[in-house]
Amino acid sequence: MPKISILICSYNAGEPIESTLRSCLEQTCDDFEILILDNASTDGTVSRIRSFASPKITLIEGRTNLGPYAGLNVLLERAKWTYIAIQDHDDIWHPDKLRQQADYLDAHPECLGCGCTMVMYYEADRKYFEYSLGETTDYALHPGIVYRNRPNLRYDADTSYMADAHFLKNILCGGKKLIHNLAAPLALHVVKGAQGNYSYRWFRLNMVNIRRIIEIHGYSPYSLAALGFEIQRKVFYPFLNIIKAFGFIAKMERLPFLILGYTTYSADKGLSNPMIREMFSYISTK
Repeated sequence: MPKISILICSYNAGEPIESTLRSCLEQTCDDFEILILDNASTDGTVSRIRSFASPKITLIEGRTNLGPYAGLNVLLERAKWTYIAIQDHDDIWHPDKLRQQADYLDAHPECLGCGCTMVMYYEADRKYFEYSLGETTDYALHPGIVYRNRPNLRYDADTSYMADAHFLKNILCGGKKLIHNLAAPLALHVVKGAQGNYSYRWFRLNMVNIRRIIEIHGYSPYSLAALGFEIQRKVFYPFLNIIKAFGFIAKMERLPFLILGYTTYSADKGLSNPMIREMFSYISTK
């Protein structure tokens, strides 16, 4: 019987969904299922998913676009197995990701979730860096998390901005640090070098989203920094999108991480880490 339910919401995923699904299906553990809700794609995403014809994949074809978090709620209602793994429709997993995370959770019942180091890859200028949130936290990046399933887990789909962070911190962990992040780079998050990735449509300068920032970061300098960064995205990114300065947007996105001491690497100059190289092999980056 499956032990892990992989949840994917897809929408106009195009070619990337094939690489994503290959990285899921080629996991070294075998006890998983893949539940996919397609949010009424119009670009052939559904036919690409169907082409895999794997008994591990269950595809639900939505008639309307529910959005990512209402879609995840639909999938959570169907997910009955011990652990939940969230995957974006265009990201990549290392083949050993689920095995390492499930093994850790099996051995540490006090933990509610297990994350990993994420490789953040920007297609616009083909740069990447390794992003870690620390060993013990109340948050992990969504495509990197595996968490314990339990009844009535639901995302706040009414406020889509930072809904993943709100879910992990407030609903799953209840404000406690119950997520362990593995040091190994086991997931690759692809930031597309196209306009749609930089619209940040979930953020509006209103009290609902300001309250969400405070829920996540509290009354702290982090809240002010997050608010300032989101305003910057709304003010500058629309113009930069018009002039197609996607590489400059990528540099702006990485600036806070560079200030914090992260090192950026070029995907064109070789991939020295074999685990990262294996993940990049799933996508066209050579």
